[in-house]
Amino acid sequence: MNDKIKPAHQVGPVSAFFIPQVMQIGIGYLSFQQIITKYSQQDAWLASLISGALSLGILWVVLRLLENERQFGMPDLFSIHTRIFGRRIGTILNLFTVTHVLLFAIMSLRSYIEIVHVWVFPQMATFLFSLIFCLIAWYIVSGGMRTIAGVCLLSFIYLVPLSILTLFIVPHAQFENLLPFVDHSPAALLKSCYELTRVYLGFELLLYVYPFISNPREARKWAFRSALTTVYFYTTTLILAIAYFSQGELQNTIWPTVAYWKSVRFPLVEHIDIIAIVLLLWATIPKVCLCSWIIARAVKFTVPKIKMKYSLIVILALFIAGTTMIRTGLLVRQLNIAYTRYGALIIYIYLPILLFCQWIKKKRGRSAAS
Repeated sequence: MNDKIKPAHQVGPVSAFFIPQVMQIGIGYLSFQQIITKYSQQDAWLASLISGALSLGILWVVLRLLENERQFGMPDLFSIHTRIFGRRIGTILNLFTVTHVLLFAIMSLRSYIEIVHVWVFPQMATFLFSLIFCLIAWYIVSGGMRTIAGVCLLSFIYLVPLSILTLFIVPHAQFENLLPFVDHSPAALLKSCYELTRVYLGFELLLYVYPFISNPREARKWAFRSALTTVYFYTTTLILAIAYFSQGELQNTIWPTVAYWKSVRFPLVEHIDIIAIVLLLWATIPKVCLCSWIIARAVKFTVPKIKMKYSLIVILALFIAGTTMIRTGLLVRQLNIAYTRYGALIIYIYLPILLFCQWIKKKRGRSAAS
């Protein structure tokens, strides 16, 4: 891999805002309220704030890792692994982290297909939808990082109206449902924080995109703004869910956000929920595109002779096979659980350890120089 990214292939620093946003806001937005309130009920909003604060801390770790690596060449996770641990162990660690990216893509695509099956087209063929979807992803990824960033920006713009739809339930909310405050144990709040991991994951993909962002100093500011916006978005959505539903209703509603949308009425427009679900396609396209680009780049880094345009075809075929093999809603739920565990392991344990190893490597280098 080249140590220099050409300016023609880079994107502006504001991309550090909307790329993580699009990665974090997706299908989990439809159902996370039920899962989180299972443990901490009306105090779940507090767990959202705690989880958001943790994600800000891990984002600092991510940016510190990348900035420390900049002086040695390419500031991305592949180069960090290879420089610190050597080629062989670095390749194994790259495989470990890229598996997380693969899970993210398959989980996002298959979860969206499940929503479409339940609410829009029950008889839709999973294989056919995945095939068409991946053909679109192939076309976008072939355009390079700038094209992917453009799709992420479009996705962010299209998802703004969906967040506004949620505000229509404010007049019907019963905010006394939030009482009593802080009525649950720290253990219950931590369980809710763990379940929230899935919806806050996605910002860590900056570990792969960072070299393609110009003006890194400005990009860091946008990255933190993005994380704060995500915390605000999920926390307010959660507060409205607690205020709108009783705890019994919330635990028996699989997709609370869709239930919001079904209650919204506009003149001459019916089934706002179905329109919103179709718009959510734009929350899935950039995820699959960016993940396939990252995996193709990992293949190129490991085996430079393999061109990305060839490995991309195999990667998208894996996506199609993975989504097709997951046939039931139960398997989709199990995939989401596996992704949450894998993601929590990487961001809360592996990345801080990696930063410590990077610091040790730097200390030893200074000692050897002196």
